[in-house]
Amino acid sequence: MRQWKRRRRWWQPQKKPLPTPHGSKDGAVSAGAWPSSATTSLSPPASSTMTSALRTALRTALRTMVTEHRPSVLRLALCLALLLVVLVQVWVDDGVLIFIDRAARTIVDAKEHPILTAVALGADHIGQREPIAGVLLGCSATLARFQRTWRPIVLSVVALLAVNFFVGVLKLTYGRGKPQFGDTEPFVDGMIFPSGHTANVVITWGLLAYILITYGYLQRRQAAVRIVIGLSLLMGLITWYLDTHWITDIIAGWLIGAILLQALILIDMVWRPRRPSGPTLAELPTEIIRMPHRPAEVRTTQSAGAR
Repeated sequence: MRQWKRRRRWWQPQKKPLPTPHGSKDGAVSAGAWPSSATTSLSPPASSTMTSALRTALRTALRTMVTEHRPSVLRLALCLALLLVVLVQVWVDDGVLIFIDRAARTIVDAKEHPILTAVALGADHIGQREPIAGVLLGCSATLARFQRTWRPIVLSVVALLAVNFFVGVLKLTYGRGKPQFGDTEPFVDGMIFPSGHTANVVITWGLLAYILITYGYLQRRQAAVRIVIGLSLLMGLITWYLDTHWITDIIAGWLIGAILLQALILIDMVWRPRRPSGPTLAELPTEIIRMPHRPAEVRTTQSAGAR
């Protein structure tokens, strides 16, 4: 029986033939027939892969901070909360800290003690940016050369840039006047809040102690911490005695330096490469891995043991 091909009507859509692989006439798929673009279109783009990798790294870092470095995270959160309290009270120019500012300024007058004032002016250099930054960069460069790592230099440069940036932004934002004017109000086109000297002391000397302990050979950790705390307190006392800053300026400088120092230490501890759990080949005793040069040494050792 003859089969008649049904003719397509004008309202019916035309069916398009399926594409055939290259090099095949009957539509059979052979190895290597399809172009490489068909397989590459199925793979995700490079940008999404990098974004997912970065998201995974950040998630892992946050989990490590919370689980393994919880005391450091708590100290960082406490310093942030205290700094927020100081910023709010200075902004509204009211509160307990503002009362302490006005009361502490009348306790001592530096003009009545010229010798002590000269000593304080000389000791004020422990918080100046140029000399202590040179000490920090010199020590970090030396440690980086001997330890063959860029981490001390990177930490030092980031610390110096960060403390100058945040202190400068707050100085321009608040515009607080000097104590000599007798007014604690902000927004008077001043550049006194917060204290840059106290922030420099905490971040610079604190980071120097950290890199000497971590990447150097300094083992007296508690002594180094006490020295940094002592220098910070001395800088605050000198600044208050010379009447160059309010008490809240000094406290804010301490907190900014402590926040930056703790944040940098946390980042360095989280992303520090982990050492292998077992000893390396260089750390093994030489007697364990020493091999005899000649078979005669083995025979001599066995005969001596038999005797």
